[in-house]
Amino acid sequence: MTTKKNKFHLRVYDNFHYMDESEAYNHGQYETYEDALIAAKAIVDEFFEHNWKIGTTSDYLLGQYSLYGEDPIILPNEHGENEVFSASNYANISAVEICRKFENR
Repeated sequence: MTTKKNKFHLRVYDNFHYMDESEAYNHGQYETYEDALIAAKAIVDEFFEHNWKIGTTSDYLLGQYSLYGEDPIILPNEHGENEVFSASNYANISAVEICRKFENR
């Protein structure tokens, strides 16, 4: 008998179209929460990396993210197993790190 793996689903919402389910999309299924978390963080990081330029502050990036960024959420697997990932909380950390990283090149 083969046991079916319980997957974690990554759903991505658009901050520009807040609460508009028709603008959301499925990003994929992941075997583990950790794999889904890596993908969710990469979506946020990509926004900051793409929008950073010399002189950009983390506050500016966060403002742009809250208006135009993508907001990934990790949906629990079939057994309800899930930690809570907040893209907003992660964005506060990531924006600072991205600015430091690119300013120090």
